[in-house]
Amino acid sequence: MRCLVVRLSSLGDVVLATAVLDPLRELFPSGRITWLTGPPYDSLLRNDPRIDEVVVWEGRFPWRLLRSGRFDVVIDLHRIPKTLLFSALVPARMRLGYPKARKLRIASVRGKSTSSVPHVVARYLGTLVPLGVRTDGEPRIFVSEEARTRAEGLLSDVPTPFVAVAPGAKWPTKRWRSEGFAEVIRRLMDGGYGVILVGDEGEEEFSEEVRRMAGRDVPSLVGTTDLPTLAGVLSLASALLGNDSGPVHLANAVGTPVVAIFGPTHPKLGFYPLKGRALTADLPCSPCSLHGEGPCRRGERMCMREVTPDDVLVTLEEFLPRRWT
Repeated sequence: MRCLVVRLSSLGDVVLATAVLDPLRELFPSGRITWLTGPPYDSLLRNDPRIDEVVVWEGRFPWRLLRSGRFDVVIDLHRIPKTLLFSALVPARMRLGYPKARKLRIASVRGKSTSSVPHVVARYLGTLVPLGVRTDGEPRIFVSEEARTRAEGLLSDVPTPFVAVAPGAKWPTKRWRSEGFAEVIRRLMDGGYGVILVGDEGEEEFSEEVRRMAGRDVPSLVGTTDLPTLAGVLSLASALLGNDSGPVHLANAVGTPVVAIFGPTHPKLGFYPLKGRALTADLPCSPCSLHGEGPCRRGERMCMREVTPDDVLVTLEEFLPRRWT
């Protein structure tokens, strides 16, 4: 039996899509599971014992997969034009695509629906219904010994227990206030907790602003780690504090609870953390966009301003091994 899973990007979506692997492996215990993804997300999947082959779609159309013979099932968990085309062309006995719930999400953004969208993990798993497998499962990323060793080396001077803080996000409008992050960091460090900043390239400037405002010597790995090493770092943290962004789901997938701050997006759109808590001011104007990319129509970002450092610290306390005061 041969199965092909397609999810090209982004970080959070690729991580969440791994929830389908346990049910698929139960269905195909001796079959071959191939995952087609984009860079650099392949680096997170290559250590997964449930996947037999990771193929990277980088620039050129993956003709090799089209010529590799018939698949028993192709599961498109992305469903964008190029993956739809590819899924239609690849020889397969069965083709499945996950429900994106786009109409319901748009209705929620436009204020025409108050219904919550099913979590994206539930929708990924629901794609498997025609296969007759169980549709429960959770995202999981495996941390290699090499990645864990690199992470331990980077954390050698960080007091434990520690909280990882990911202040960045793809869109600046999705970032909580720098002064809010700074106050939380100060109070955690004053209470004896270690703190380390994490994040992707391009987030260095905002992270440095947070460091300056915190007035503490906060170590930072922002823009310096590959994804496997970041997964190793997050697996050793007591909790992650971040925005609605990829590191939130990566932390969950390595077993670490998170506190995620939502503003222009909203947990009811179906991307909330599965382990931890989503914080939102829950204003009438939220969510105002599907991905948080649009400017604030009120010009004030009250959805972010009304989430306070006290809110964050009280919520973090639920997941930390001891109080900081």
